[in-house]
Amino acid sequence: MGRAKEKNSTDDYRSLDIRALHRAGLLRAGFAYKWVWKRSGELVGTIGIDVESLTRLRLQYRVTTNGVTESKEYPVPITWTPCHLGGNRGWFLCPCCGRRVAELYLSRVFACRHCLRLNYESQQANKRDRAADHSWKLRSALGCPEGFLTLPAEYIPKPKGLHWRTFEQKVEQIKRLDAAAWADAGPMRESIERWLEDGHW
Repeated sequence: MGRAKEKNSTDDYRSLDIRALHRAGLLRAGFAYKWVWKRSGELVGTIGIDVESLTRLRLQYRVTTNGVTESKEYPVPITWTPCHLGGNRGWFLCPCCGRRVAELYLSRVFACRHCLRLNYESQQANKRDRAADHSWKLRSALGCPEGFLTLPAEYIPKPKGLHWRTFEQKVEQIKRLDAAAWADAGPMRESIERWLEDGHW
C-alpha cells in the first residue's frame, strides 16, 4: 500500500472510519477482511483488518517510505458508548495518544488527526499539543514533512545551504520538544514502546 501524501489536511490522508465499518457490519468478532481505498474508481490501496474482539481489531498492511517497503501489523483498541436512541456507537482509541476518535489517518502508522497535526488549531492546544506543534513548525522550517510520530529528529536531512552547527542546534531543540510531547502522551505510550520492541511497526 502506498504512503499517504504529507499535507496538513485530512483529505490528503487515507483514513479508516469506524462508522463506515460499523454500518457495513464489519465489526463482528472473529471477522477478517480486506478494506480498500479507491480514487476515481481505481484501486489505490488495501489493508487487512482482523476483528479480534468487540474491543480490538488488528491492522495488517504494507507502507513505502523513501523507497523502502515495510510490513506493518499492530492492534487498535475499540470502545463503545450508548446512543441516545438506543444501540451503541463504536470509537477507535488512537494507538498513539489514546484519544477516542471516529477516524484514524495513515502516515506510516494510523493515528488521529491531532497526533498527525491535521487541520490543527493552536488556540485549542493542550500542553502536549503545544510541544508537538512547535516541533512540527521547526521540522517544516527544515523542509521535513513528517512529525515526531513518524520520523525521529536524528533522521531529519540537513537542508542545503544551512550550516551544520545551526542545523545540529535545531535538531537538538526538536529532540527536546519531541521528548516533551512523548512524555505527556498518556497511558498509550508504554504500549506503543512495547510494540516497537516487538517489531510490529
